[in-house]
Amino acid sequence: MYKILSKITNGKKVSQFGQYQGYSDAIFDGYKRHSKYLTLSDGTRLAYDLLLPTKDGVPADEPLPTLFKYTPYLRAFTIFDADGNFLLGELYDLNWFQKVMLRIRYKTSNQGHLMDAVFNTSWLKILLHHGYAVIVVERPGTGASFGVMDPSFEVGAKQANEILDWIAAQEWCNGYIGMYGDSWQAMIQFAAASTGNSHLKAIFPISSSLDSYSAVNYRGGVYNQTFNTLFSWSISALEVMATPVDDDENGVLMAQARAERSGATVSEKSVEVLKKYPFRDSTTPKGDNVWEGDFALYPFIERINQAGIPIYMTNGWYDLFTGDMFLWYTNLTVPRRLIIRPLDHSEVEGDGSDLDFGAEVHRWFDYWLKGIDNGIMTESPIYYYTINTPKKEAWQPSDLWPLSNQEQIRFYFHSGKTGSVASTNDGFLTLEEPTSPKANDTYRVNYTTTSGENSRWGAVLRASNYPNMRDNDEKALTYTTPPLDGNMEVTGHPVIHLWLTTDSVDLDVFVYMETVDSKGKSTYITEGNLRASHRAINAPPYENLDLPYHRYYESDLEPLTVGEPFELVFDLLPTSYQFKEGDRIRITLAFADTSNFDTPVLDPPPMIKLHRNPSHPSYIGLPVIKK
Repeated sequence: MYKILSKITNGKKVSQFGQYQGYSDAIFDGYKRHSKYLTLSDGTRLAYDLLLPTKDGVPADEPLPTLFKYTPYLRAFTIFDADGNFLLGELYDLNWFQKVMLRIRYKTSNQGHLMDAVFNTSWLKILLHHGYAVIVVERPGTGASFGVMDPSFEVGAKQANEILDWIAAQEWCNGYIGMYGDSWQAMIQFAAASTGNSHLKAIFPISSSLDSYSAVNYRGGVYNQTFNTLFSWSISALEVMATPVDDDENGVLMAQARAERSGATVSEKSVEVLKKYPFRDSTTPKGDNVWEGDFALYPFIERINQAGIPIYMTNGWYDLFTGDMFLWYTNLTVPRRLIIRPLDHSEVEGDGSDLDFGAEVHRWFDYWLKGIDNGIMTESPIYYYTINTPKKEAWQPSDLWPLSNQEQIRFYFHSGKTGSVASTNDGFLTLEEPTSPKANDTYRVNYTTTSGENSRWGAVLRASNYPNMRDNDEKALTYTTPPLDGNMEVTGHPVIHLWLTTDSVDLDVFVYMETVDSKGKSTYITEGNLRASHRAINAPPYENLDLPYHRYYESDLEPLTVGEPFELVFDLLPTSYQFKEGDRIRITLAFADTSNFDTPVLDPPPMIKLHRNPSHPSYIGLPVIKK
């Protein structure tokens, strides 16, 4: 994309959202990779890859600003073993063409058996050509590194701080360091920023949790079997593709490292932790709090703000951590930016049809690591993409979140039939407040309801692909608007209010927001869920955008009283979507997502009564944007 932009601008300087040209020169034309071990102060040897830019094959001989990734996901992938067996297919769903091209690369290149940092993150090549060094370090207990993984963010922060000092002391680094990476690699950046290390000038975290319990592991207080199982499996699969450092051609050192962590891999630790501690206040036999201690990032907020390190955050509307990235932005006071793309977790780090992502990374690090005044900090700090709008209008800037022209409008549940779906009730969703004193809908829980096997919760290595939600809708309760008489944009955090009665002591409730076209196809937009026994609303330990906050403490559990109405209030994951004239908005209520969450199956299934009367109005508040 940079080459295309160069032709358009004829060499003029351009620096604006998604476009960057002419502020620095690509004085290098390649890069060279080598790998070694560094040693932490406790004696742990960590494997690293160093990528230095080259000109005509000669590496740079001056100190350079350096980009650092601290990863549990391998610094390089061995995709073909010594016998030519293809290892990567176990991890990624590749098509035949991709497999053929990788096989050709394997046959024609002396590095064809590897995927290095540039192969995985293509925009790194641009930054290498523009005079950055890149180092990727494998965390203890992963890849070729020695030691045992300690998932504590406090421990990770201490390690990152020590590595930053080591990097700054190397002859190829000029003392200006930026960190990058997605997911767990993003989370460790926040922890590293809390140390205030003088060499760390800026970070670029892509998709990070603030509070891992409620963001993904126990979303709504319900065990997320899709994500947690996938995480455990993928970490085990990565072990097979670990790569020895250069001086360990026969893999002897890497074998020693693996033997050292035998029985204590990240995968085994995650299964042990996640299943044993289902509540936010669960403690280990030693009395340690897991979710508010080792696995929590929000306790770092104050230290991050005190350190003042600039932060550029990225996420996607279909990502795992969409809600948490807005909370990060809200709670931080450092120089910061946030972009939200129309992508899921597997896609959000790369270039796409929506954005030249590499241009944004380049602008950020040029400004903070090279001191190039390219104007990035004079722009609106938030850019969000509105789905289902013309591409030229989709990206919108904002100085505030929530948006200043947002109006939270209540859409109430009413009786049907709308004729748009053969659901249990086929109710209407309208702006009219309920008037009937005893209006309700009855429903027996159907445990086969699901949002599909390719949801956002599994979109870590493969892209999400939601089915037509109509089949699920027909097994659930639905409330659908009449066809819209004009376009309507919903941008922000929907909040659901439900009044229910049941003959069970607990329920898991799943709410989906969908758009329905003239042919009846129902398309997933966003979702929220809550286990009813966690319905108590508490004061949050951080700024929560005035959204309902549930602590998920075992000590707060409130079993349901059979036959008595109770209210559930919770937010759906934020979105920005434009409903088109003639389409309908649908809210679907289910009480299981069998492909993704671990809901106890009761026999017989509970009966439910959803109330929609003046005393117990059920509705959803949608953040509608006034034009």
